[in-house]
Amino acid sequence: MATESGRERGSAFARISGLVSFRRLLLVFVLFMTLYIYAPIISLIAFSFNEGGLTFPFVGFTTEWYTVLFENQGIVDATVRSLQLALVVTAITTVLATSTALAYRYDFWGQRGLLFLLILGIITPGITYGVGANLFLTELLGQDAGLWLATPVHVVWTVPFAVIVLLAGFPPTLAENEQAARVMGASRWTSFRRVVLPQIAPTVLGAAVFAFTLSYNEATRGLLLVGQENTLPIEVFTIAAGTRATPELFALGTVTTVFSTLLLTVGGLLVFYAAD
Repeated sequence: MATESGRERGSAFARISGLVSFRRLLLVFVLFMTLYIYAPIISLIAFSFNEGGLTFPFVGFTTEWYTVLFENQGIVDATVRSLQLALVVTAITTVLATSTALAYRYDFWGQRGLLFLLILGIITPGITYGVGANLFLTELLGQDAGLWLATPVHVVWTVPFAVIVLLAGFPPTLAENEQAARVMGASRWTSFRRVVLPQIAPTVLGAAVFAFTLSYNEATRGLLLVGQENTLPIEVFTIAAGTRATPELFALGTVTTVFSTLLLTVGGLLVFYAAD
């Protein structure tokens, strides 16, 4: 009797295990995490078209908040400043990251230490680094706070990501092709210009897109350095902290999300294209 009861319990457990497989649990977990991550973004986009602004349920569909957004001169000026800063940071980052990634293909003294220094730029808390940069640049070096004072701080943030993207996207046959060109008599500059650069160009462009997106959306590291010349993320923080989130900020979030997603998609496609 006890044996039959044990068999029944074992059979029931087997049926439950068959229904709740490990694969299904992983699927449920992935769906839950996807909803958890993207629900705020979806809500942001939805409320940007709500005629009632912050009220729920929806009153009606409208694009009024986008009109209000583009008529807000403070946000427009902050957007222009963010674009200017991001373009300069992207140019500097692309040169530094490409040089570093190319050098990292060879063995040299301090190679591992260089990797740790790059990673340090990622893992250091943004506000902590911003406070330290403010102390060093304004107090010790006596520089006046302004938009361009945030440039080196942004570069420290973007270079490690760009280097990682470049190292991941370099073709595996790059070194062999370069060596073959050198064996055939090409100079170092000619082999770089005719062999290396065409192969890494898509990856370099992809890394540049990632660097631009990171700089454009960065706030905490340059918060104490830009002075009165707020970038777009800092301007948004200022508005939200002064009163509360307004409907035009939802419209701004939607535009920024779409813009950043398109840039990251382009960057990803360029990197994958280079890897193929």
